[in-house]
Amino acid sequence: MKKSLLLFVIVVLMVLLVGPYAPYWILMIGVAIISFLVGAGKVSSFVSSGLGFGLTWMALSLFISIKTDSELPKRMAELMGLENDNLLLFGTALLGFLIGGFSGLTGSMLRKLFERKN
Repeated sequence: MKKSLLLFVIVVLMVLLVGPYAPYWILMIGVAIISFLVGAGKVSSFVSSGLGFGLTWMALSLFISIKTDSELPKRMAELMGLENDNLLLFGTALLGFLIGGFSGLTGSMLRKLFERKN
């Protein structure tokens, strides 16, 4: 439980602080390294990293959308054939969850690969 919460907090901070300056694949490598170092289990690494990444992307998307009061989300939703522009917000969160989750799972499984077996 402690490792999961620690992983969640570190992933959120990394996405907030490094995310604006680095592409998503750099964040993926960072999440995998953090998951490797924290040493949480496979499922907890997937869920914690995924929730950290996904919720942060969703919150940032919502914050930017509210702050700028832009018409872009509505127009993008129209271009994609969606009736509601909030579906883009949930799509962003889902994509972030999958990216973060599989990155965390990769780090956890890499750690298990290097552990000694008795």
